[in-house]
Amino acid sequence: MEPIRVALAGAGNCAWSFSQFTALAQANPEARLPGLMSHTVGGYRLADVTIVAAFDVDAAKVGLPLAEAFTAPAISATAFTALGADRDAPVLAAPLLDGLEGPLGAVVRPADAARDATPEHVAKALVEHDVDVLVIALPTGSSRAIRMFAHAALAAGVAVVNCTPEELARDGALRRRFADAGVVLLGDDLRSHFGATTLHTALIELLLSRGVVLGDTYQLNIGGNTDFLNLADARRSAGKFASKANALRAAGMTHVDGVAGPTGHIGHLADTKVCFASIKATSVLGSGIEIDLKLTVEDSPNAAGVIANAVRVGKTAADRGLSGVLDDVTALLFKSPPHGLPESEARAAFLGFAS
Repeated sequence: MEPIRVALAGAGNCAWSFSQFTALAQANPEARLPGLMSHTVGGYRLADVTIVAAFDVDAAKVGLPLAEAFTAPAISATAFTALGADRDAPVLAAPLLDGLEGPLGAVVRPADAARDATPEHVAKALVEHDVDVLVIALPTGSSRAIRMFAHAALAAGVAVVNCTPEELARDGALRRRFADAGVVLLGDDLRSHFGATTLHTALIELLLSRGVVLGDTYQLNIGGNTDFLNLADARRSAGKFASKANALRAAGMTHVDGVAGPTGHIGHLADTKVCFASIKATSVLGSGIEIDLKLTVEDSPNAAGVIANAVRVGKTAADRGLSGVLDDVTALLFKSPPHGLPESEARAAFLGFAS
């Protein structure tokens, strides 16, 4: 099949892990890679994905080929493998909007070219690089920058995967614009392959299937990468708390506002994420159930597995003449889609689309 040409809005840790995942697939196209939920989506293998460009504002990345940009000081995700054919994809300057507001401004120096870049430059680059899917993986809370990329992709006719909690797919006016233009919009807030929210919602569904009555819950997350540094600012993390609450409500839990989200940055954890979660419930004869768990994962590879599915969904949907938000597939891939579903229903809907 023809390659799926992907551009990355944000050449950070998640982009680095996703790029490595595609490199492994390209080296052995028929391999069943650990963590790859579907070997094919709409007939596309992960090996069919190629990264043709990236956008960033970091002076340590802009103007460099992708492989060199991923050695920047802000990158803390593990290097598992070298990049292959995608290593020379250019990292282009994105407009300097609100991406570095908050704590990130103290650790990332903006490139001079980012001060002169415009949304028109982004849209033009998407066309020139013949991009099929744009993956938006910018810092949470970068509302202006995230929306700029969405509008640039819309102008260029490029499908969007919104990995951030910014409400794009949940924005009724924007989703209608994408649908009317015949462009795919997938979001919002990427759900990790096997992360805190995936485990938390699966446990909620299991408890409800046994007829128990749910009580109090919480989910506390700490980590050491730049994502957690950014989220240490309450103004930047508000969207993440809202997104996780949407996921828990979709699973069947009520009264969840403010009980699930990032609670601290600990630098020496680097790309490691630690989740502490608790669920209380009432069962037969009023007997109690208490679940307390700790989950430790490497954060960015956990995102890469889902991005691998999402970009193939975006291209497959375009091939099938679909546009706008795909309600039957987004519930498995995102924490805060317009219409959430319990885990088992979301998985069945995704597999039905992928076949």
